Amino acid sequence: MAKIVSRLITVLLALAMQTAMPAQAQLARTFVSAATGNDANDCNRPTPCRTFQRAHDAAFDQGEVTVLDTGGYGAVTIRKSISIVSEVGEASLLVSGGATGITINAPNAYVNLRGLTIQGIGFGGGTGLQFNSGFALTITNCVIRNLTGDGIVFFPNGTAQLTVASTLIADNGGNGILHNGAAGANAVRIDLDRVEVRNNSSIGVRLLGVTGGLHTSIADSVISGNLEDALLVQGSPGQPSTAVVTRSIMSNNRAGGVTALGQGFVGIGQSLIAGNNTTWTTGNGGTVWSFGDNYVLGNVDGDPAITVIARK
Repeated sequence: MAKIVSRLITVLLALAMQTAMPAQAQLARTFVSAATGNDANDCNRPTPCRTFQRAHDAAFDQGEVTVLDTGGYGAVTIRKSISIVSEVGEASLLVSGGATGITINAPNAYVNLRGLTIQGIGFGGGTGLQFNSGFALTITNCVIRNLTGDGIVFFPNGTAQLTVASTLIADNGGNGILHNGAAGANAVRIDLDRVEVRNNSSIGVRLLGVTGGLHTSIADSVISGNLEDALLVQGSPGQPSTAVVTRSIMSNNRAGGVTALGQGFVGIGQSLIAGNNTTWTTGNGGTVWSFGDNYVLGNVDGDPAITVIARK
């Protein structure tokens, strides 16, 4: 009888220890490697994981995923505050079959992406990045190209901030950057700095207003070679949309350089608008305003002046 009780106690203690200990502890920093990674690992530095998704899941909220070597690391859905960072070679996400490279469903989270390549590879390349919820997304030194859909879809369901710097968004089948806030989205802010948006099959940067107002700043950037407008800013009563552009180039787009519709407002300074089908277009109360120090030439419509507020 004593032996049975002793064995029972031993079994209960073992079960209690297993319950108290997680299967795999989360880390503040996780690692991925194409050369030595395995998703059965714990994602620590000596034992890296193979995919971004596994490394994301193994990291603490507000943690970081670090890339150790060049390779493809698979699509990822982000659900918390996190940084995914590559400073070595090319860290790529290959997208096909109408899929999405990076999906962000992370209410109130801060997400930082640096040094990544999101590349469509045929078979219906899908969307580069889809932001559905979160507080702030920062994209730096990235390439998003050759998708069959949009490069970046910023679709927040509330107050949100998008910052893109030193990034190429090119050769996509839809818009380069699309903001289209969900119903009830509030106070969205977008900053584009040293961004190149080239050769997309729809609009380079398309910005639609939201209830709390959308304000966009574009500096030192190029929006060129797109099959429709370089920049389209569209608002409506109660959903204003404003963009201020400085030291930038909007050139060789097959439709307009700048289009403002509804309650959309665009202010432009120290910028080049050249080689577009139309220099600027307004409609339904949209406004395009030049600060008077732009270079406007070589547009098919004859380079109409935009030195004063213009409405239609």
